[in-house]
Amino acid sequence: MMTNSEQYYSFWSFGVFFFLSLCPSFVLEDPLSILDNWDYNDATPCLWNGVTCAPDMFRVISLVLPNSKLIGSIPEEIGFIQHLHTIDLSNNFLNGTLPVSLLNASERQVLSLSNNAISGELTESIGGLKSLKVLNLSVNAFVGNLPQKLIPSGFQFVEVLDLSSNLLNGALPDNFDGDSLKYLNFSSNKLSGLVSPQFAKKIPANAAIDLSFNSLTGEIPKSIALSNQKTEFFAGNKDLCGKPLKKLCTIPSTLSSPPNLTTNPPAIADIPKEINSTPLPEQKTVVGKV
Repeated sequence: MMTNSEQYYSFWSFGVFFFLSLCPSFVLEDPLSILDNWDYNDATPCLWNGVTCAPDMFRVISLVLPNSKLIGSIPEEIGFIQHLHTIDLSNNFLNGTLPVSLLNASERQVLSLSNNAISGELTESIGGLKSLKVLNLSVNAFVGNLPQKLIPSGFQFVEVLDLSSNLLNGALPDNFDGDSLKYLNFSSNKLSGLVSPQFAKKIPANAAIDLSFNSLTGEIPKSIALSNQKTEFFAGNKDLCGKPLKKLCTIPSTLSSPPNLTTNPPAIADIPKEINSTPLPEQKTVVGKV
């Protein structure tokens, strides 16, 4: 067990590492002077703007700097802070790619980077966020296919998932394990293909699901979760049909064509006899003599 002095030294070293690794590469411009009190000479970063520590003062658990007009990129080192469960850098001017280290943290609960200019692809490693509850990467410039393992088994605690207003393509993932979802937004991307029954199978009936303004096609599956959505949550998919849209799915032409009709009269044997009708008298056949 570490002594108090060892803990202090370890924490001071961490404070220096935190500052040296983040400040030079994190921010190119800080017009609001949000980071003016980030000083590596401090014994602890727990009083720095945007930084929150656990009650024991030996763990940084939160980095929250939204609406700060910060310009720069997110350094890889930020993902190595072991107990950092909340990262909110939304509504800034951050660019570059999303560090893979941010997607491999078992304790991460909130990752909000919306309204920036972050680009690149979302890799399947996003499934490493086993404790995640909020993922908001909306209004950025992410490209490539929507990861099919976006919510694999074990990643079932997500309540808010917002990837709207990016450049993502590909199909909606099957086997979508969204038992805890309250809000799902994939709108304003380039997603295509069918909305499969498997996609909506585990989504709660009261969750809000916005799939608008993509290139989805076919009939919306008959699912309580999908049927409960507002019509506008499916708007902008011109080849999508079925409830809750007012656009009904057309019957395939092979089924809508009337069967071939003939003008020949039906055979006598096919005409049913009237019930209780009087039978015709039997006719005797006269056989002529030869």
